[in-house]
Amino acid sequence: MSDKVSRRSFLKVAITGAVGFALGYGAGWFLGSSINHARIVELMREIEELKSLKIKPTFEGKINIYNWSYYINEALLDVFAGKTGISRGEIVYDVFEDPAEPLAKLEAGRSGYDVIILPDYCVHYAIKRNLLKEIDLSLIPNFKFVDEEFKNPPFDPGNRHSITYMWGTTGFAWRSDLVPEGVVSLRQIFDPNAGFLEKYKRKITMLEEALEVVVSCKVFLGRNINDWSDKTLEEVKEVLKRQKQYIAAYAGTSVYYEGLSSGAIYVAHSYNGDIMRLWSDKPETKDKVKYRVPEEGGTKWTDNLCIPKDSQHPITAHEFINFLLDPVVEAINSTYIGYANPVSASKVFIPEDILNEPAVYPPDEIRRKLWFLPMLTEEEKRKLDALWEEVKIS
Repeated sequence: MSDKVSRRSFLKVAITGAVGFALGYGAGWFLGSSINHARIVELMREIEELKSLKIKPTFEGKINIYNWSYYINEALLDVFAGKTGISRGEIVYDVFEDPAEPLAKLEAGRSGYDVIILPDYCVHYAIKRNLLKEIDLSLIPNFKFVDEEFKNPPFDPGNRHSITYMWGTTGFAWRSDLVPEGVVSLRQIFDPNAGFLEKYKRKITMLEEALEVVVSCKVFLGRNINDWSDKTLEEVKEVLKRQKQYIAAYAGTSVYYEGLSSGAIYVAHSYNGDIMRLWSDKPETKDKVKYRVPEEGGTKWTDNLCIPKDSQHPITAHEFINFLLDPVVEAINSTYIGYANPVSASKVFIPEDILNEPAVYPPDEIRRKLWFLPMLTEEEKRKLDALWEEVKIS
């Protein structure tokens, strides 16, 4: 779970309250971006139009929001207040560092929140424990803007309890000064006969999360990621055992973050957010550390907007979710925090250097090959744990 936390920890930079800054130069700390003046003017005009809308009589006059730290342009909270007529002081915005925190509040009951942002695997957990209120999509007309790939996800069929907020990928990062050919295919990573593993022996790390590694190996073998047959798992196990003699470690963020920075690690199976954090923390690494999803595809993870079962302001919660899904609002938010959003209609307002950065938006031919990690049954989890234990001790 620690790796899941770290993938957006790079966002810890001071947030200003100026929408103009967020639009014009808010991405500068991330990619040296700027939006042309025409886009800024257009976005500001849209914001004024949003502010001019009047409050619906059914709104409750308050909303409590719980999100990852530094994971929204907080100026948008002011815009939401202007749009709805809710007093800014009645919009409570709290943050957490670990998804265990909101889950603990949900399980304890009386969480005190109306909108909570949860990773996909936590949504699955919360649904199974009946911790979330069903979302009324008739109250969220902007759901029509959400791309089809984010509708009906395996962890929440029918989007009954969640809607994608932001998303990212799992792929491979490498030091381009040390690995000039880069990582293009999973064959480089899993097949010793390709020569890549031998060439960079003990300079490659794989994620320590078993499911990420096993699913990637299944894709390399041409198997369905939901195939948990003994035959397929035996094939996966043999590939991973052969690979293990070449890699440096199964590593978490702290290991490959520092290793890529120093050059001690050449290639790392990694989350895109960790690499963007590295670029933000150490700008000199931007030209040396590259990231991409292999041509066969990679994991697509999502953070999701949810309404707690005990929400006291569910109508306002629905309106806030609807507000965030507006293409203009999505553009403002993504431009500022540097993550991809689920609304393609927002791209017209997002700087091209962000859209063209594969660590944020993979090319379309790769994006079509992304997958959600499967939600495991108890039996499948048992098989995964047994396989992983055998590989680690081999």
